[in-house]
Amino acid sequence: MKRDPDLIRELMLALEAAEGAELLKLPALSYQSTHEVEHHFRLLMEAGLASAGYTSSNGRRWVAVRLTWAGHDYLDKIRDPQIWRYTKSAMNKAGAWSLETMDTIAKAAIMAKLEALGIGSTA
Repeated sequence: MKRDPDLIRELMLALEAAEGAELLKLPALSYQSTHEVEHHFRLLMEAGLASAGYTSSNGRRWVAVRLTWAGHDYLDKIRDPQIWRYTKSAMNKAGAWSLETMDTIAKAAIMAKLEALGIGSTA
C-alpha cells in the first residue's frame, strides 16, 4: 500500500481534535477503509509522530491513541491549507516525498510567509 500524505495529515488532525488527551480508538475517516487508516497510523508510529497501546495480542485493537510532541510539531507545520497545498505541489514536482523533505518544504514556506509579513530574521 502506498503512503497517502493527505490521509496522514487528516489522521493527525483527527487525533489532535480528540476531546481528551488520547483517543480510545482510531478515528473513522469517511473515505478510507479501516485497513488504510490502521496502516497509516502504524506509519505515524514508526516515524515517531504518534503513539498507542494495544488491548489485543495481535495488535489489532487500539487503545490510548495520541500524537507525540514531534507529531504536534510536524502537524503545526502542515496545518495551514495554503502551506499544505504548496508542500504537496513541490513534492509532486519532485516526483517523490518523504516526511523529512515535506518538513523542510513546509518550514521554507512558513519562513517565506513570515518574511512577507515583515517578520523575517534580523541576523
